[in-house]
Amino acid sequence: MTNPLIQAYRKPGMYIALPSGGKYYNTKPKLSVDGELAIYSMTARDELVSKTPDALFNGEATFSLIQSCAPDIGDPQEMPVNDLIVVLIAIRMATYGDSIDVDVKCPECDHTNQLSVSTNALLSTIKENSASDKVTLDNKFVIKCKPYNLADRTKLQIQRIKQQKLIQNLGDAALTDEERQIRFGETFIEIADLTVSLIANAILQVQPPEGETVEDKLLILEWLKSITKTDYDQIRLCVEGLSDNGVDTKFAAECIECKHTWNTNIDLDIANFFAG
Repeated sequence: MTNPLIQAYRKPGMYIALPSGGKYYNTKPKLSVDGELAIYSMTARDELVSKTPDALFNGEATFSLIQSCAPDIGDPQEMPVNDLIVVLIAIRMATYGDSIDVDVKCPECDHTNQLSVSTNALLSTIKENSASDKVTLDNKFVIKCKPYNLADRTKLQIQRIKQQKLIQNLGDAALTDEERQIRFGETFIEIADLTVSLIANAILQVQPPEGETVEDKLLILEWLKSITKTDYDQIRLCVEGLSDNGVDTKFAAECIECKHTWNTNIDLDIANFFAG
């Protein structure tokens, strides 16, 4: 039963168009008649969760935030990554208003400037992703792809954090040079294997020039590990093109100390995006 108090209290703060157009979800999001997604402002619990280091590390904060503020997305883990930044910007705007304060270091004098960026201006740059989801290799294999999803992004993010920590720990004086080399090699093999697995997960099907179309993920992964780097790179570029959110995060900055002007990018990540 739907709680009538919540239904009467929480209303959408805004509606947004998704770069994916609502495609590539196993459970299709509920969109308005105009094809837009309802966005709600954050609750007090959402704010607390978004500032919990462990939740940020394993992706739970992001999943929880989307479930609360974009409830018409059935399973946040299925969300294509090109929709993620758009939804986060919209949640930020619905909660805190149009302005984001960012710290930017001047490349001329190294002074750290606190500048304001308009979330509405960021959202106005978004366009539906029009990249092709098919690749035809020289040997006539046709591969149909989809963007990385949020679960894929989280796995890669966790692996990279582990890698950074391992590299930091390599400075431990108790380790021998041989132990450092072994650990260094192992972590790069792990991230290489994970990267290939994520590409395989983003392949919906492989159609050989003769024979049946293959959709089995294990068979696709095995095949992907055996193909040439040239063919692999074609597939990777297709997946990355589909995953591009198309948000123009560049903005003009001016240093308050030396008056130098330059173009820079805002880093839109949940770890530093919802500070208020």
